[in-house]
Amino acid sequence: MPTIVKALGLKGNPFEHYVAEQEPNIAEYAVKPPYFEAIDSRARNTASFILFGDRGAGKSATRLTIFKELWKLKSAGEAVPLAVNLVDFSSVVSRSQLVNLSEATLVRDAAFYVVESVLTWLSSLEDDDRKVYLEAMNDEEKGLCYSVLRDFYLSRPDAARQRSAHEATALLNQAFTAKSQLWLSKQWSKVAGIIGIVAEILARKSGAEAEISGPIRDILTEQDPAGFDALLTIRNLVRFVEIFDFSGIVVLIDKVDETTATNNSANQSAALVHPLLARVQLMEAQGFCWMFFLWSAVRSIFEGSELPVRLDKLGHATVAWDNKFFKLMLDQRVRYFSENRFDLAGLFQGDVEQGKFLGEMVKVAMRSPREVIRIMDVIVREHDVMHAHLDIAPLLTWDAIEAGLDQYVKDRISSIFGDRLLSQIFRLNRTSFTNKDVQRVFRVGAQSARTRIQSWENAGIIKLVGTKQAEGGLGRPVNEYSIMDARIERVMVRQLITYEGDLEPEPEYLDFFAEAETPQKTREEKKEG
Repeated sequence: MPTIVKALGLKGNPFEHYVAEQEPNIAEYAVKPPYFEAIDSRARNTASFILFGDRGAGKSATRLTIFKELWKLKSAGEAVPLAVNLVDFSSVVSRSQLVNLSEATLVRDAAFYVVESVLTWLSSLEDDDRKVYLEAMNDEEKGLCYSVLRDFYLSRPDAARQRSAHEATALLNQAFTAKSQLWLSKQWSKVAGIIGIVAEILARKSGAEAEISGPIRDILTEQDPAGFDALLTIRNLVRFVEIFDFSGIVVLIDKVDETTATNNSANQSAALVHPLLARVQLMEAQGFCWMFFLWSAVRSIFEGSELPVRLDKLGHATVAWDNKFFKLMLDQRVRYFSENRFDLAGLFQGDVEQGKFLGEMVKVAMRSPREVIRIMDVIVREHDVMHAHLDIAPLLTWDAIEAGLDQYVKDRISSIFGDRLLSQIFRLNRTSFTNKDVQRVFRVGAQSARTRIQSWENAGIIKLVGTKQAEGGLGRPVNEYSIMDARIERVMVRQLITYEGDLEPEPEYLDFFAEAETPQKTREEKKEG
């Protein structure tokens, strides 16, 4: 089948990957996001920071860029903090519930990844360079290494350590340039063996107990789970990495809203990291910082009374992109894959107005860089299918753009919101509405309507836009809501999806409210039916 990629002689599809972790060459064409310099500076100085942003707004790309920048500086011999990714929350998530949630659990997780990162880095060095660190430690430093590895690394099952080490090795391989010949040859099974050997060396006690100094003996005692001290642990981790010439630790926390327990729930996402953020002392520990990359929907929760966070004491910002950024982002991708022969405009026929096209695409993508790239991929795919009968694929047309946008919204919304919420909102079939509208359509009481509205609002489908005069002009003004997700709005306006049959049953607690508040008239109508 002819494709536009082949027709234009591109070295690949510029829009094939939407996730930063899947793009090893992203540094060649990535556009640094707003606030990057401020975040980069804080990371180097181990000052905690929160970057809020919508899904796909580039938070993960920012995190990976910070991670790679710090490791490249380490390769060049500069004294920088140890950069560690904390993106796996399986220790606190069981099925769809948050369990064992505490600052201790999260700090222990961070400690595991700190130790793992040091081991992985040590294994990447040439033998002589590694010996400099392993043989130069005094007894106190050896005792510290022993306790840290015992309590936070070797305490995990071997299978879990091997799986995590593979991921850490892959990331470090992209970022750290000063690697040994073994690493350069990518003999990963042998690399894993070296990681195990290094761990064994560091986990050995140094001499008899009497030779372990008082402070280290205290560490061995105080790491008892019953008396776990998160702040003391952080201080000891900083001392641990300083042995290996790191200036401190930067823990990069991301993907909080991508677990089974937090997906589509701003409240659950906020709850997962709240134990850390609620304790200001953990954010201010010397030589240690937390960099949070969080869904923007959680910010209002932190500013409320249920899960309050002293944002006034923490550096924070909300990432936002203007249309110039999106054009620059796409231009640089196309230039890279076309080997600088042309930019984004070179993909389209002359009658496609770039400003109009870009505006519509950015709107449907909810101003998300990741979703803009995804849309472009769908447009290219739909275009190739539309012109499969030709010998050579032409440049992109408006028909391909519309077809691609329609296909994108149909494919994307189900994976984001799920059928229950979508069937409800499409049954409502209004781009703006009030509580009364919901009551009429679903034949429920005011409380059940409010519960549904709350679930749509929490999922990011709708937003409160203001008030309007009550029906009949009597009574107080009522809240008015509007569809805020442009993807759902496009499906609704263009009638791209139709839900037929019964709605998926509500959770039991919603059924309880519905039954408790169903008006008498509605109950009688149900009986007659």
